[in-house]
Amino acid sequence: MKKAMFHKFTNFIQQAVETFAPNISPQEEFVYHWKSVTSYFVDNKDGCVRIEETALPEHLDSMLRILQEEESELGEAGTTGMCMEYLLQHRLLETLYTLGRTDHPPGMKQCVLRFFTKLLSRISHPLLPHINVYRAVQRLVKACGETKAGPAEKEEIEFLCTVCAKIKTDPYLVNFFIESPSKSAKTPHRTVPAFSLLDALLALSTSQDARVSLKACEGMMLCASLPEQSAALALISQTKFCHSIAQTLTELYRKLPMQVNLDDIEMIEAKWGFNDINDRHDEKAFPGKRQVISFLSWLDYCDQLIAVANPDVGEALSREIHQQLLTGCFSSHLLQASESGSLMATVYITRCLRTVCSPALLKEFSYFLLGSDRGLESKDNPGHLINKRLLERCNHLSDELCLVTLKLYDTLLQKEDEHIFHCLLLRTLLGRSYLQLPSLPSQDTVSDSTQDENLEDKKNASKEEDKPDDLVGQTTSSDNAEIIANNEDRDSSQDHSRNIANNLPSEVHKVVNSFLTLLPDEIKSTIQTVDCSYDMYLRDASKQFAIQERVCKSWGWPKQPISELSFSMEKFHQGPFLQMLFDKLLHMLDQSYSVNLLLTSLISKVALVPHPNLHEYLLDPFLPVAEGTHTLYSVLIKVTNEIKHHQKTDSTFPQKLILARKQLFGLVPNIHSDGGGFEDQSRMEAIIVLEEFCKELSAITFVKHHAAVTKS
Repeated sequence: MKKAMFHKFTNFIQQAVETFAPNISPQEEFVYHWKSVTSYFVDNKDGCVRIEETALPEHLDSMLRILQEEESELGEAGTTGMCMEYLLQHRLLETLYTLGRTDHPPGMKQCVLRFFTKLLSRISHPLLPHINVYRAVQRLVKACGETKAGPAEKEEIEFLCTVCAKIKTDPYLVNFFIESPSKSAKTPHRTVPAFSLLDALLALSTSQDARVSLKACEGMMLCASLPEQSAALALISQTKFCHSIAQTLTELYRKLPMQVNLDDIEMIEAKWGFNDINDRHDEKAFPGKRQVISFLSWLDYCDQLIAVANPDVGEALSREIHQQLLTGCFSSHLLQASESGSLMATVYITRCLRTVCSPALLKEFSYFLLGSDRGLESKDNPGHLINKRLLERCNHLSDELCLVTLKLYDTLLQKEDEHIFHCLLLRTLLGRSYLQLPSLPSQDTVSDSTQDENLEDKKNASKEEDKPDDLVGQTTSSDNAEIIANNEDRDSSQDHSRNIANNLPSEVHKVVNSFLTLLPDEIKSTIQTVDCSYDMYLRDASKQFAIQERVCKSWGWPKQPISELSFSMEKFHQGPFLQMLFDKLLHMLDQSYSVNLLLTSLISKVALVPHPNLHEYLLDPFLPVAEGTHTLYSVLIKVTNEIKHHQKTDSTFPQKLILARKQLFGLVPNIHSDGGGFEDQSRMEAIIVLEEFCKELSAITFVKHHAAVTKS
């Protein structure tokens, strides 16, 4: 207490003397304050007095004030005054670094850090290129982060961020912080550069002080994004940057709760830098929520960092995350036999996919889940192990496991990554082996694997197209009528192969109505309820197709169907993913409403993909296909026949169907949710889903043809 009072008294005396002293030049005053600093260390040997009890901070602040005033008076860019010349020539910064390094008196390091920070930020003259500046700054940078939870962390991160800001304006300056290669004792024939700035930021990124950690991460992001290739190479090969970032992510994943409500995981929104939550005041908190948010927030940081990083840095970090997190943790968790364990792993990796947007990291996720092989996938080829296991779980007895796995594929198809679409949908379609060759039947021939047994049904469907159907009349817009009129004027003798090449069948209305009239009127619930909702499907399909086109525009897909020889096969197989979708669609009458809803939504996303091969295989009911080839339309015909058989054997079929629709749309109480419900209610719900699905497919087909006509 006495020392503090004495310090204030001496400062007062000093200020009074300076006030009444004769006018002196700025350089003389500057030198006076500097000598006052150095003389203190000559006259005071004890280390008990703290920096606040000395005049050192005031002297350093006065020096900084003089430098600022000098620069403002000069007013010429690129020139230095006498005080600045004195600072540079007499290596004042190197002396200050030495004084601060010892932290004598206690707090001197913080005082020196503040001086360096203010000097670099307030002086507009480019100081870092001066050897007597950058050498001292570099040495001070290396002294940052040495002591974990040290008292100078706040000043250290402010200083480092100021250095980063200077480098951002002139990226070449980063080379001053990549030390010149030196000979290593263990490797005498190799040079080992060091990236001191990145090392210091990496050390402070683990600080318990959230503000310090956040600023350190921002600094690392800046260092990783620098265009200087020397910085990228040093960061990748001579620091633990990639390893440490991926290791932190992996450690956070290992702390995630493995017993938690799945809906809670899906509802969480976590962004890096905004993960401060208070569990005691969070009404939606659940055990482990903080751990989930911490993991997703750090994943979001990794994704943002990779997105802005130098491409070499982004790829290196993505590969490290693949190795540590995906292969090291997720692989065993996804492949485990435990239903609950694999369920949680699937939910977590789906949630990760929702977060990941950077191309480099998304590529590693797609390689992990689907494999990196892009060649022809045969029916006998076991394929990528993880993808194979996930597809098997889409048919699991557990509805919950089936649903979360379908959601994973649904999320994959929402990502902007060409490799995902190629692996899941196109590998077996690029050879067009699904076509019947060499002779093509007439375009009115309906060909599928069950052609003989379903021939009569298809003829009936074709006849219904010529009937005045109120439903069809309601759903035909003016644009649809215009396209129909234009196509009816085409030469009727035009063969189907040419229409396939043009990606526009000669009678679009037949293709569109083939889906609308797939279900006979007597097994449609909307006939009695006058609720077709087709216009809604048209609007939604138009919006979603426009989005999908923008996503795929840069992938260089052809405008016309192609037949790549390297993807041709003797006997066509649609691939494991499409086969899974067709198999589940075939059994939709025996599946739950939630599974069918997600399944049809997934197929609709596939149908919207603007690749010509996929379009003709999936959405052309009149496509002449090879023997034994299953198509979407042929599968729908089989399901329709099963419904017809069920309808003929149940006299109460219409009443049950209408009741099920009213319950699904909330028009009457749904007792099914309370464990009751009438017999065959789940089957009736499946029929309603199929009815709506046919409308959606019809709308998608119309929108895609309309877009093609507009462009042509």
